[in-house]
Amino acid sequence: MKKTYLILALAVGLVSSCSMDTEPLGSLPESEATKTPEDFTSLRNGLYSALRISVGGDNFNTPIDVQGDQFHATSLNSNTLGDFYRWDFTTQNDYVGTVYANYQGTIARANVIIDGYNKCDMSDETVFTPDAMTTVRQAKGDAFFARAYSIFMLSQYFCADYEKETADEPNSGVSYRTDYAPSSNPSTYPARKTLKETMKQVKDDLDSAAYYLEPIAPANFYYVTMDAITALRARLALAMGEYKTAADYAASLVDGGIYMLANGTSEIKEMWADNGDMETIMQMQIGGSTDQYPATSGSYYLLINDNVDFVPTKTLVDLYSPGDRRFDAYFTKINVVNSVGASATVYGFNKYPAATRLYQENTSNSTRSLIEPKVFRIAEMYLIAAEGYAQSDDLTKAAYYLNELERNRIANYADQTFASREAAMQEIMRERQREMVGEGTRMFDLKRWHMALERGEAQDESILGFTASSYITQPANANRMTWPIPKNETDLASQIVQNPGY
Repeated sequence: MKKTYLILALAVGLVSSCSMDTEPLGSLPESEATKTPEDFTSLRNGLYSALRISVGGDNFNTPIDVQGDQFHATSLNSNTLGDFYRWDFTTQNDYVGTVYANYQGTIARANVIIDGYNKCDMSDETVFTPDAMTTVRQAKGDAFFARAYSIFMLSQYFCADYEKETADEPNSGVSYRTDYAPSSNPSTYPARKTLKETMKQVKDDLDSAAYYLEPIAPANFYYVTMDAITALRARLALAMGEYKTAADYAASLVDGGIYMLANGTSEIKEMWADNGDMETIMQMQIGGSTDQYPATSGSYYLLINDNVDFVPTKTLVDLYSPGDRRFDAYFTKINVVNSVGASATVYGFNKYPAATRLYQENTSNSTRSLIEPKVFRIAEMYLIAAEGYAQSDDLTKAAYYLNELERNRIANYADQTFASREAAMQEIMRERQREMVGEGTRMFDLKRWHMALERGEAQDESILGFTASSYITQPANANRMTWPIPKNETDLASQIVQNPGY
C-alpha cells in the first residue's frame, strides 16, 4: 500500500544504534509514551539520528551538485545520477523522494517531542528534578531547531526563491505539520503553506528553540547551541533577502572569536579528512562502527577501481589562484582512461578523500570518504556577512569579511576594495564557489541570485560522457531549478499541489 511521506512520519533509516541513537530501527514512539526524563532523552537521541542522516552526503549534496555547473560526467559513468546531470529527473526520482521523506520524518520526530512535552505531567519533582528539567527543556529546544532546519531545507529544494512580491501566493511553500498526528487518511494532511507562512514558521521555531535551550558551556558542536540557532537565522535571512539581518547574524558569530578559520592546506585537509573541529559551529556525531552512516559523496568523484563518475570542470579549477591553499586540499591529479582506451590526466575532486579518519577506523566501502556531516562552518558565516553587507550597500563591511576569509585561504593575498555592489557581488559569488564546492549549496545560490546555469568548460573533452549535456544551459527561471514534490505525495494527497512544469 502506498503512503505519502507525511503519513509515513518516519523515513527509512533515520535511527541507528550508537550512544546517541537508542531507539529500535524504524520505531517512532507515540507522544503518550513521554512520561519520564528518560523518555525525552531517548526521543532526543532519535532526533539527532534523523538530523545526521538529513544533513549531507550522497542524497543531500551529490544529486543537486551534479545538477549544477561545476562537474562533468565522464565516459565511465554508467548513468549514475544521469537524470540530474541531464536535467530530466522526474517526480518519481528516488533521490527526490528520499530528501523529501527524511526531512518530513525529522519534522515528525520533532513533533513527538514537542507534543510530548506539552502533554507530560511534570509535577513530581522527585522525578522531574532541576537537572532532569534541563535535559527535558533541551530536548524540546532541539526539537524546535530540528523542525525549523527541516522546514527551511524543504523550502530550499522544493520551493522557488523567496521574493516578497510572490511569497503570499497559494501553494508556494511547504506542506508540514506542527503536531504529531499520523493518519492513514491522506485528506487529513495539510496543503502547502505560502512561502511567507513557511518562513515565518521557521523563524517562530528558532525563537522557541532559543527560549528552551539554555547556553551550554563549554559549547559542544555535536549539539544544537545558541550559535547554531544564530547560524540558521543567518541562512534564513539571506534566503529571504533580509540582507542586513543576515549579515548582522553572521558577523556576530565571526566577531565572537570562538571559531577560527583553517589557515594552511594541512589544516583545511584535516578539517575534512579527520573531522577536525576547526571552523565547526555544528556537526553531526558518528560514534561507532554500528552506526547507520549517512551516504557519502566522495565515491562519485574519486578514482576507484579505475572508474570515476564525475570530475570538476576546468572553469571551476581555474577559479583558484596559484596561492590558494584550498586547491591541494580539494583537488588531486588522477589519470582517467576513457571508454575507448584513451587516457587523460585531470584534476579529481578530493574534498572528501577516501581515507578519512572514520574510514581508517572501520575500513569498509560504506565508510569510504565518510565524514561527520557539517551543519554550519564559520567560513560560511564570513560569506553570508560579506554578501549581506554588499547587498545592503555597506561595501566597507562587505570587503572586510571577504578579505578576512580570503586572506586565510590564499597566500600573499592583497586586500580588495569595491566601488560598487556589483563588483563586490562578483567576487563574493566566485568565493562561494571556491569555498562551498561539494557541499550542496551551488544550485541554491544560483536560484537566490536569479542566475542562469551554464555548465563550465571541460578539463579534457576526450573523457566526457553524456556529451549532449556536457555544456548544458538553463535559464534562471527553469522549472528544475526547483525540485518536484514526489509523485506519491501528490497522487495520494491531492491537496498538495505540484510545482510548475512537472
